[in-house]
Amino acid sequence: MSKSVREQLTGGTRTSVGQAESVVKKALASVPLRREIYQLFLDDDPVVAMRASYVAMKMAQSDPGTTHEFKKLILKNLSNYTQQEVRWHIPQLLVHMKLTPAERRKAYEVVMEWSETDASKIVAYYGLQAAANFAELDDALLEDLIPRLRMLNTRGAKSVSNRCKKIAKQLEIEL
Repeated sequence: MSKSVREQLTGGTRTSVGQAESVVKKALASVPLRREIYQLFLDDDPVVAMRASYVAMKMAQSDPGTTHEFKKLILKNLSNYTQQEVRWHIPQLLVHMKLTPAERRKAYEVVMEWSETDASKIVAYYGLQAAANFAELDDALLEDLIPRLRMLNTRGAKSVSNRCKKIAKQLEIEL
């Protein structure tokens, strides 16, 4: 009998991917498997939650369409994603989703809050990039982003400051 997806994603540390790559290949071909993976983002085991979100992110990079049916689930659970490793991946999923202007604003607010408050520099890095991508499509978000980006650039770690500079260039704004 084959192991469940959850079993395949257990064991090791939160910074290791374990069998995640083989799960990506299987899940790209299976909608029920994708549903199971997205449900695991809030698993009690932080390793499982991290790897599930990693698998979803890898699938989205390979086939952005894999994110579409999970838009409502992700948006509904944004405030529940508190684990930093899951927060690394959520912004990378959001940028592949077809969001309405209202959904984009909600996603923007959350990823900006994470970028400004989460202790993880990686969360800030990916959150800021997603926020910038959203701001490119919405002048009100761009107006909101500029002063926040300037603030993060001055107080952030080098990796965050470098991301701020790249975003400023992408958006053609002065920091």
